[in-house]
Amino acid sequence: MPPRRVRAESRARYFIREHAQRRGWNTAHLGRGGDFLEENEIEAHYPGIGLAGGKPDFLVCLAGEPHIVVEAKNDARKLGQAIQEACDYADQIIAHGRFAPRIAVGAAGEEDAGFLVEVRYRTRAGWEPLLANGQAITSIPSPRETELAIVADDATTTVSAPEPHEFIDAAMEISSLLRTAKVEAPLRPKVLGAVTLAMYQGAIDIVPAAALGSINGLVEDAIRGSADLGASRKDQLADALHLSHADFDRLTPRVGRIIAILRKLNIRSVLHTDTDFLGMFYEAFLRYGYDNNALGIVFTPRHVTRFCAELIDAKSTDKVIDIACGTGGFLVAAFDRMLASAPSAAAVQHVKRSLAGFDANPTVWSLAMLNMFFRGDGKSNIVQGDSLKAADQPPHRQSYTKAFLNPPFSQAGEPEYRFIDISREALAPEGLLAAVVYAGVFADEDHAQWRRGFLAKHSLLGMISLPEDLFYPTAAPTTVMIAKAHVPQAADADVLMGRIWNDGYVKLKSRRVEAPGSQLPALAAAFERLQQGQDLESELAVKVKGQALLGGSEWSPQQWLPQPHASAAEVERAMRDAARSVFQAVAKYPDVADEALDDFCGAWSNLPPLPLGTSGPITDYFQVVNGKSSGEKNYQEGATPYISSGDAANSIVGQKAPIRNELFADGALTVTAFGAAALQPWPFLARGNGGSSVRVLQPRFRMSETDLLWFAAQINLQRWRFFYARMSIKSRLERLVVEAPRAALDTHQIGLSERIRRFRTTLDAYSRAVVDEDLADAAE
Repeated sequence: MPPRRVRAESRARYFIREHAQRRGWNTAHLGRGGDFLEENEIEAHYPGIGLAGGKPDFLVCLAGEPHIVVEAKNDARKLGQAIQEACDYADQIIAHGRFAPRIAVGAAGEEDAGFLVEVRYRTRAGWEPLLANGQAITSIPSPRETELAIVADDATTTVSAPEPHEFIDAAMEISSLLRTAKVEAPLRPKVLGAVTLAMYQGAIDIVPAAALGSINGLVEDAIRGSADLGASRKDQLADALHLSHADFDRLTPRVGRIIAILRKLNIRSVLHTDTDFLGMFYEAFLRYGYDNNALGIVFTPRHVTRFCAELIDAKSTDKVIDIACGTGGFLVAAFDRMLASAPSAAAVQHVKRSLAGFDANPTVWSLAMLNMFFRGDGKSNIVQGDSLKAADQPPHRQSYTKAFLNPPFSQAGEPEYRFIDISREALAPEGLLAAVVYAGVFADEDHAQWRRGFLAKHSLLGMISLPEDLFYPTAAPTTVMIAKAHVPQAADADVLMGRIWNDGYVKLKSRRVEAPGSQLPALAAAFERLQQGQDLESELAVKVKGQALLGGSEWSPQQWLPQPHASAAEVERAMRDAARSVFQAVAKYPDVADEALDDFCGAWSNLPPLPLGTSGPITDYFQVVNGKSSGEKNYQEGATPYISSGDAANSIVGQKAPIRNELFADGALTVTAFGAAALQPWPFLARGNGGSSVRVLQPRFRMSETDLLWFAAQINLQRWRFFYARMSIKSRLERLVVEAPRAALDTHQIGLSERIRRFRTTLDAYSRAVVDEDLADAAE
């Protein structure tokens, strides 16, 4: 028994260090620039501190001064003992007179049940719970929270919203627990919503036999106590969040662990602030909690919903609708912005009556209701129902001044444009729509007629392309569409076309994390200037006349934005990358070296000289033809490179027996479906059917391999124009504007085919040397 106790307390101390780091503390020794002292280190660093040989687990220092005493225990049932001992240790130090640590932290638990934290502050009256927004905080205070508590000196502080990584880690941990408990993926967000509301209401009984009943009872109390919800809505919400024994019995042993995870985020205190805690948590939970895509929703990131609310300027006088509201992100963003401009209590009540939303999934609907509930609004008219039917009914037609939308992506029978159509019909004349939509609707020929019809009745104000990894791990290129309802597009009106590639987040280690340099504010400012008739003055956007869009043309910003100027160094780097790709192909497929053409570029030697210093569409310099081959699996193995639309190995995916009428015998440039250009100095086959079709560029002028690399670089520097929803089909590629070299480029003294074979020989020699060395080592 004793060894087990020691091991468990060691884990408790490990939890404290890990949790403190996440809260912003440096857990290194104070003498090494950190904030922590542990057990024996305390009196060694502060002789005569007054502990008389006592050893609290940790002493935490702020700016070199001791302020927090921490005591850990190996069992959650010992939390009271832990906090009492922490208070006693702090009292001893204070009584000695040299230091005055006024915060005591007790931490107790173990890995299976989770760790609980209690925090107290020493006032003149004694030790009291440290509160934020009237709620006891349940995590180790951050340095900022500690500083604010010391300044206030009344057992209160102001909690910080959890960092994105804290939400993500907690979401993944809870999702893993739910998966282990055999809770089906579509039901997991329901558990999170029910537990969150129960914790908001009171203390959950974590004894397995009582856990579900306790959660359901607290949820019921919270809902019944709402002054804003009508009786029928209360019944509907309580039923949607009820956790039945049939579905959730296996969950009961893990309820304590889930509560402990949420307590680390200071859930009760944060829920009483204007922080969108539930929205941010669901964003992390639905994005990173594995298998949660089964719920069938795409969660709009919160910073994007706020961006859209800013773009169309939601005000307290507006009436707002989201016909596919999901968990309510757009409604929350609009609600917050509307409240901020409300001049009176009457205006606040108007705001609460002026939001409407729809979602067909009862769990998702309940999450949207909870989101608004925690914002202090239970009056929003959020309806559980099929928005494509309910939102099209007469009460909603031309009733709203602002609409937001992020429709489901590519759902069978529910095309994105139907959601846009219903949203615009819900708007009164001159009402504004901000919609985050899958980009294909604005680019492909299949929707040209719809685009033409839209502009016959409504106006497009702006299109803003968003980063492709915005919805990571879902791959969904999206664009913000801003439109004015029931006002036909004027031919001379300016439409903003903008592109954001930095939204303030970057993908790192399988998650999106905050990063500097967000372009959202600059784009919002540019759009506002354009609406006010001012000059655009933006490197991120251009204005396009409505006349250019009336015939069903693309609305994609990638079509209209000019190519940013590339420096000589950037062009040279892109040329080197294109050349390196050829040799990478040889490394993967050594036999292609034998196929390299000795007279590569000779086929174009009798053509006119390249017009240097010119620019124009790519058809000025090349004939663009489609590949001629079917899928590679339809061909026998052989020696001829087969080009498809992958990026690796120069787009070569194998070597096949050539088909004469499909062979590009002179080599050329190839461009994949996603806009990657590659130099092919050998005869090749190129895929010409399906989504991975390849375009082949055959020169119209005399060109060297260096000239071809130049044009490959010109194309690759514009890969940002192409993605899954906007592939480099032949007609698009032909419109791509490129520049010819300003002066003749130097050519390599040794032909490319000879360099390729030398490279293959070097690889062979190196490979043999490595094998010989390995064999020699093995023999020893």
